[in-house]
Amino acid sequence: MRVNFLDLVSHNAEIRERVDRELAAVHAKTAYIGGPTVAEFEREFAAYLGVRHVVGVGSGTDALRLALMASGIGPGDEVITVPMTFIATVEAIVQTGARPVFIDIDRDTCNMSVEALRAYLSRRRWHTPRGPRAIVPVHLYGLPARMAELRQIARQHGLILIEDACQAHGAKLEIDGTWVNAGSIGDAGCFSFYPGKNLGAWGEAGAIATNSDEIASVAARMRDHGRVSHYEHDLLGYNARLDAIQAAVLRAKLERLDHWNAARRAIAARYREQLPESKLQLQLEPENAQSCYHLFVVRTPRRDHIREALSRAEIETGVHYPVPLHLQPACRYLGHQLGDFPISEETSRTVLSLPMHPHLTREHQDIVVASVARALAEA
Repeated sequence: MRVNFLDLVSHNAEIRERVDRELAAVHAKTAYIGGPTVAEFEREFAAYLGVRHVVGVGSGTDALRLALMASGIGPGDEVITVPMTFIATVEAIVQTGARPVFIDIDRDTCNMSVEALRAYLSRRRWHTPRGPRAIVPVHLYGLPARMAELRQIARQHGLILIEDACQAHGAKLEIDGTWVNAGSIGDAGCFSFYPGKNLGAWGEAGAIATNSDEIASVAARMRDHGRVSHYEHDLLGYNARLDAIQAAVLRAKLERLDHWNAARRAIAARYREQLPESKLQLQLEPENAQSCYHLFVVRTPRRDHIREALSRAEIETGVHYPVPLHLQPACRYLGHQLGDFPISEETSRTVLSLPMHPHLTREHQDIVVASVARALAEA
């Protein structure tokens, strides 16, 4: 029996009637770029996250780049992030003219190591004359980073804090006794709505969430060629707008997001109960964090053997990510080499993403668990 890594067909079936109504309204108004559907999604997503503003943009990469630029990041600045993430995190930094600076991850959570960040900042030996200006933690696989401590460090050092929440739609963190959404804690939070995400569009889309009137205002103008009126532009911006068709899909899916995330968490709990943890390392979920389980990732030095065995059993898997960014050819100019970030390197060699989506049946879960156990026994 084939087990798919994702099941977007079932997602679409759940929302089809609502999307049809939304698209009919879009077509009736022919407001395909911006317009009321985009504005309504921005309002609804802001309310969901508990922030003052959401600015819809064309992709998660647009969200990261425009959030940084709207916060004043540019040439000569250092922006601190992690090497264990998708390359878009660093692309966005480089596209502002800033220099990415890597901090290794925590072995248990795979998120930015607070201790390594403190050690870097205490050295005060910078790669650029202006030194660090921002921190971009990544909520990897849907697990929120240690945002309370990161926010404290950012304030202590006068740094901007931009959350890469592109995998963390609906993930939560307890701060000072209150549960808050990932992406709502820093100066801005950035989301990707790539189709495979927990909240995914039917194409490319993204958003910036912020409580800052200034960041929201600048980002909203920058996404639309710096426009302040039809033919008046007060800055040189980008064509990075969220289109109404994607907003229509996102409005329908947002209604189902908590339900789908609850299903993901139930599947993750069952995986954790049944997988042989003595032979696998699982991502630690601290008590004050709730992952949205965009991905369910196991770690084992037998990764390649297990993946091949699952493939033979028609079980789809993924590897997120096989090459940390400091070793990517595109980042060679930064001067890093093998061994610079050992935990990220070890993690990249051992991670394996198992099937995870809200429509994964118990039968399919059992097949995955049994196949992993069998592959480990063979290894």
